[in-house]
Amino acid sequence: MTKAVIFFSVTLCGLINRHLFAQSPPFDCDTSKINSIIWDKNFNRLPKYDATTFTVQDFYKLDKDENRILWYRDIENIDTTKFTSSWNDYARSNYHASHLDFLKFYETRQDIELAFQLGPNGVLWTYYTFVVKRINECYLVTRTNFAHARFRYKAYAIINKAQLDSLYSTLEKTNRQLVTDKETFSYSGYFVDNRNKKKFFFRLAKRSDGNGRTTKARTRNNGVV
Repeated sequence: MTKAVIFFSVTLCGLINRHLFAQSPPFDCDTSKINSIIWDKNFNRLPKYDATTFTVQDFYKLDKDENRILWYRDIENIDTTKFTSSWNDYARSNYHASHLDFLKFYETRQDIELAFQLGPNGVLWTYYTFVVKRINECYLVTRTNFAHARFRYKAYAIINKAQLDSLYSTLEKTNRQLVTDKETFSYSGYFVDNRNKKKFFFRLAKRSDGNGRTTKARTRNNGVV
């Protein structure tokens, strides 16, 4: 593993928190306007599934393709949906994270500037997804943890182009690898860069506890499961 890739894997969480989840609002982005859009009840709404008559029991009757649609809607949502807690390892049609499918879903999305998925990591096979969506002059970043086929964490941030450019500058310094058609189950990060029409991946180093042992993935439970 190259020094650049090791550096990227060690500093990734801090980098994202610094550039994508900054506490101060971007001065050239109307965050109040964006918040009014993303908190509207119709944002990301799928009428067929969000109707009150469509129940969790109906959810478990969906085929894999429809279940997949709802899963990707969930990772782009700033808050939980009525189906967030319904994904698990037991229902046959429930979606399971896949790097290659993630790339396939986002590489043709015109509204998505950048999307990336990290994982699997730890004994629970934790995946971390980040989706950067353009909304007017701003960018909505949604972050999700998905462990053992269950949602564990959700967060979002509103950023401007300069903040996103800062992340792009860091990505340019790393050693990228070409994506193949073989699914990877080692700890890796897969990226869809629609700004530059590229897709690539890194192999990431797992954290050590100082004694040479790999630590378990740490997630925060926000009451979703």
